Amino acid sequence: MLRTVRVLAENGPVRVEIARLGGASGRLVVVKRLVAFHPTLERRLAREGEVVAKLQHPGILPLLETRAGALVYPFVPAPTLAAVLRGGPLPAPRVVHFAAALLAALADAHAHGVVHHDVKPDNVLVRGDRALLTDFGFAKDLGSAAITGADTALGTPHYMAPEQFDGARGDPRSDLYALTATLYHAAVGTPPWGADALRVAAGGADLPLDPPPGDAAPLAPWFARGLARDPADRWPDADAMRAALPGYGREVAA
Repeated sequence: MLRTVRVLAENGPVRVEIARLGGASGRLVVVKRLVAFHPTLERRLAREGEVVAKLQHPGILPLLETRAGALVYPFVPAPTLAAVLRGGPLPAPRVVHFAAALLAALADAHAHGVVHHDVKPDNVLVRGDRALLTDFGFAKDLGSAAITGADTALGTPHYMAPEQFDGARGDPRSDLYALTATLYHAAVGTPPWGADALRVAAGGADLPLDPPPGDAAPLAPWFARGLARDPADRWPDADAMRAALPGYGREVAA
C-alpha cells in the first residue's frame, strides 16, 4: 500500500511524490509514477527500473521496488546540489570530495553498461558529506535497444555534452562532460559559459572558459579537459578522471 503524502513535481503524465509505504506508520519513500497513459514514457519508466535495479553503489540512490506504472525509491531528506548552489559556490575541497564520490558512482554505472545521460545539479542529492546520483530516467543501457530516436537530444542544455546536443546517443564520456559542467558550477557559482552555453555546445562559438577563482584555481586544467568538445580529448573513463583530480586523496569536506 502506498499513501501519498506530498507531490514533489509533476511534468505532464509523470508525477514524483513522497508517500508512505505500508500505511500511516510505514517508511517514507519517493514514488515516480505515470498518472496518464503514455506508451513512450511507460517504456522509459520500465527501462529506468531495469537499469537502476542493476546498480548497487553507495553513491547511487537505489531502487526499492517496481510497481505497475511506478518506481519506488527511498526518501532521502536532503537538498539537491542545485538547491545548495543557490547559496553560492562551494569551497574547492568540497568540490573535489563530491567529484571523487560521483566519479566512483559513474564508474560503477558504466561498468554495468549504463550511461546516465542527464548528470546535473538537480540530479545530485547532498546529505552532509555525501553526494548521491539520482534520476536515471534518460539512462542508456548499452546492452539494450534505445527507446528514443537517434535524432532526439537528451540532457539539460547547460550540462549536456556537445554530441548529445547533436542528438547522438553518447557513451560514458558524455557523462564525464556533464559531471564536469556540474562540478564547475559548484566551484564557480555558474555553469560553464553562462548564457553562451547553447552556442558553445552547438559549435557556434569558441569561447574561453572563465577560470575558477580562489582555491579552485588548480582545478582549471581538469575542468578544461573534462569539458573538451571532442570526446576523444576527455578522459577515457571515470576512474582515470578521478585519479587526475587535483588534491585527490586529500579531499576534505569543507
